[in-house]
Amino acid sequence: MCMQTSWEKSLEFHGHVCPGLVIGYRAAEIGLRELGIEFAGNDNLIAIAENDGCGIDAVQVVTGCTLGKGNLRLLDYGKQAYAFGRRDTGKAVRVIAKYGVLEGFTEFISLREKFLSGDLTEQEQKTFLRQREEVSEHLMEMAENELFVIQSLNLDLPGNVRTMRTVICSACGEGVVETKARVKDGTIVCCTCAGEAS
Repeated sequence: MCMQTSWEKSLEFHGHVCPGLVIGYRAAEIGLRELGIEFAGNDNLIAIAENDGCGIDAVQVVTGCTLGKGNLRLLDYGKQAYAFGRRDTGKAVRVIAKYGVLEGFTEFISLREKFLSGDLTEQEQKTFLRQREEVSEHLMEMAENELFVIQSLNLDLPGNVRTMRTVICSACGEGVVETKARVKDGTIVCCTCAGEAS
């Protein structure tokens, strides 16, 4: 039987290679190493992503932490930074991509801006995809200390996820987790019906 590497699994899960995926992948590998965790899915592991980008997919694959299991938290600060912690020991580490690691790739950066605005010609699209792979390969091969800053942390790590009771919203009739429900005009309502959803 042919076993996929965690990188191959990350790539398959995400759907394409890109710099953000590489950063998330390498950060997760560092996090596991620094915490002394040898396998993904360790129930003691917590991951915190400080962005909502591509790297989160690799973090999920490498660590086994997911939003659904409650051991992946998303704090969208727009930073290429990830924290990893152990519930059993309290040890935690934050892995931050250094600012400017793509500075030498000016054409790629320019094409990425055009790609994000949907303004690439067919030839530029081909060039962008080729360069995205080249930049990703470069980041994969960079020395760890050139790409990342690693910090030890003191985190108040959340405990294991609890199952919550569901109540019914008196306005829309939908179920809502009790801790997320509100009281409006003396009745139980969901956040949406309370006017709090954005």
